Amino acid sequence: MTPQAIAKMRRTFIAIATASFFVAILFMGATTFASNVIIVRSQANNTIDAILDAGGNVPTRENYHGEGFQEEASYGLRFFTVSFDTKGNVTDIDLSHVNLIGKEEAIAISEVAADPDRIVGLSQYENYMYKEGPTENGSMVVFLDCSFQLENVNKVTTNTLILTVLALVVAFIAVFAFSKRAIKSEIENANRQQKFMTNASHELKTPIAVIRANTELTEMLSGETEWTQSTLNQVDRLEGLVRDLMTIVRGEERESAEQQLSDVDVAAVVGKAVDSFKGMAQQNGKNLETSLADGVKLRGSEASIEQLTCLLVDNAIKYCDEGGSIDVHLVPARIGRGCTLSVTNDYAEGADVDYRRFFDRFYRADESHENQQGYGIGLSVAESICERYHGSIKASWKAGKITFTCVLKDA
Repeated sequence: MTPQAIAKMRRTFIAIATASFFVAILFMGATTFASNVIIVRSQANNTIDAILDAGGNVPTRENYHGEGFQEEASYGLRFFTVSFDTKGNVTDIDLSHVNLIGKEEAIAISEVAADPDRIVGLSQYENYMYKEGPTENGSMVVFLDCSFQLENVNKVTTNTLILTVLALVVAFIAVFAFSKRAIKSEIENANRQQKFMTNASHELKTPIAVIRANTELTEMLSGETEWTQSTLNQVDRLEGLVRDLMTIVRGEERESAEQQLSDVDVAAVVGKAVDSFKGMAQQNGKNLETSLADGVKLRGSEASIEQLTCLLVDNAIKYCDEGGSIDVHLVPARIGRGCTLSVTNDYAEGADVDYRRFFDRFYRADESHENQQGYGIGLSVAESICERYHGSIKASWKAGKITFTCVLKDA
């Protein structure tokens, strides 16, 4: 695992942990706010019901016998009532229980209650909760001043938001401080895996070479048999596996070493890489064509783009149908800097293939091409290169042709 991959893993861990903590704190804050609003509305509803039951007066033991209202709370009530006749006209306004509102303002507020489209039941207008109840000559609307309760709700909400931000900052600092320790085991496993692949690749070369030499010597002395040919075929497969393992190791080492990035002429690099495969394609009886747009530049490294092209073209030659064609296309992005590199080859039997697994390491979908060496590693490396260029790679099949499409941006 390269330093860039480790840094990416650490950033991902920090982002997920911080986001999870934020969601939990946000849920707690929203629950607190909602519960406070529900409590304020419930208390206001009970209080207004008590006032309506008391005929528009302050509820006392003598004039109210219902439940849900405490008499001690009546001493701090501020409200006014507006009475309507059966036709909806204002007949009386009682301001004896409130001091900070005049008759004209009370009439203006009462027009809200006369609106036929208003919600039936407890409603709110600014800092007033109001509700209508029937009377002998029409109806009465009680406007209860809840400014104190609503102000407390706003204070609680503000304090909750401040505490949420502070808690989020503290959580981010804590997660950042412990993130390296949290992913330490993954880093060690990745390093051991890379070391194992490097050592295994080198250690396997010697016994494979000995097996090949001994088998070829046996053929020279005793002649070629199906058993010696089978042995040599398996040696070829082992050598292919070793090469693929080395491709992974070298690709990750190259990614770590690519610290100096510059503007790269993508068309020139891709064209040079494709030219190196024309001889191989011709020997295999396959036609290799290119269509490369000029002037495509990216910030990156020539080595990585060349490696990506080589991996895709080599894969296309291996798995192209006999006598088929391979087409390499390069077009610039429609918006901003970037490009799309696509490699297409004939592949008649690709209709029922699971292309989502093509980029899994050691996955081989086409068992009919057993003579070709490869274990699905190359496409996995190609995917990692595309990710370095903040892009993507996908495989698709249509009308007997398979296409690998790479979207690349500045690294």
